[in-house]
Amino acid sequence: MQARSFMDDMWTVARHFYATTIRGEISDSNVRNYLLSAEQIEEVWQQIETQIAAQLAQGLPPWQVYGRLRYPLAFIRAARTYQVFAQELLSVNVEQSSQATGYLHPLTYDQIDALCQQIQPNLQRAQEALGDPHYTPDVALPQILGPQIEAEGQPAPLAHLQAMMTTTHKVRSWATDLLTLYDNAISAATTQQPSETVTHRAALQGLLTQADSQLRFSSDLIAQLAQESVTNTLRAAAETNLWNALRSFFLLNQAIASPEILHSRRTTVPLQARQAKNYDDRTIKPDDLWIVAAPAARSELRGTAFGRAKMEEMCERMHHTLTAHAQQYLDEVALAEARGDIVLLAAMANSPFEPLYRARRPITIVETDVASGQELHWNFIQDRLEVSSRFGRVRDWQEIAE
Repeated sequence: MQARSFMDDMWTVARHFYATTIRGEISDSNVRNYLLSAEQIEEVWQQIETQIAAQLAQGLPPWQVYGRLRYPLAFIRAARTYQVFAQELLSVNVEQSSQATGYLHPLTYDQIDALCQQIQPNLQRAQEALGDPHYTPDVALPQILGPQIEAEGQPAPLAHLQAMMTTTHKVRSWATDLLTLYDNAISAATTQQPSETVTHRAALQGLLTQADSQLRFSSDLIAQLAQESVTNTLRAAAETNLWNALRSFFLLNQAIASPEILHSRRTTVPLQARQAKNYDDRTIKPDDLWIVAAPAARSELRGTAFGRAKMEEMCERMHHTLTAHAQQYLDEVALAEARGDIVLLAAMANSPFEPLYRARRPITIVETDVASGQELHWNFIQDRLEVSSRFGRVRDWQEIAE
């Protein structure tokens, strides 16, 4: 089975052979197509800013205006962060590629593909929240930037770090610009700000100071990477600190209009063993299968004729039954993802369009050992876990696999 990927004339053939066979690289054409959503993201971004300006002009208190638009702000900035991060990785790859332009190292491809999986769901959430004053998110906030794709025993390529550094500065700029606008609006307000707003603004400044410190430390480490004697330990430290800085600015963009986010940071799932649970086969309807679909699939296919037809066909193939083993798998991967043992890479191309994960460390899922770096998903027709060093990637959603 293959994962649906958003990344997939004599000279072209020769270049393809050199990149894919000799260097083991993958065409970047799919991600370049998917990143065309940048224009739509910009449109929604501008619509949100227009609404903020209009409501402030009406004399509404700034904390009320930003509070009303906190969800569109959070989700459109998340979508733009993922889009810019993927674009920067592509740009740096082109600059450093001397012989195989248009092809990517598998690790770079997988990182970009994983980022692209997050763009459309966040864009759709922003659009829905902008049009619905009673919108309720379907994901926990704050979101955590990721997934971070890692190679077993190898630090990220320098190109990754350079792209991350550029992305981090851009995401920081968005956050400080929004924070400045928010502070200026409060200063111009004729109504005294609530004590909660005063506390929130202080917390935002504290988070900005922390993120700036992480960014400076990361910059110092990356500056040392040009030396030939740099160890993998230093490279890994630079990568970790840069991810932390980028995630802090990503959080700041979500938190400026949402005081509750800083008070309800997503809690870490306890590491103690999960209590034993007895599972029984459960009767399901086609619409129930959207629960097991990856976020990108739900965003693009739910409500479409193709999506309904494929879920109805899959439900028939599954005899309208979600087996005990499938339920155990769903619980165990949810726990493993929350603990950081696995990361979501993509949506499988075939119904029920379930998530494809990669193990970050050795784990056991449904009594099956999965090595670090391996990819995994559940085959709902054969009712078993499938594991591979790397599943194939295709551009479009597919018919149900046999």
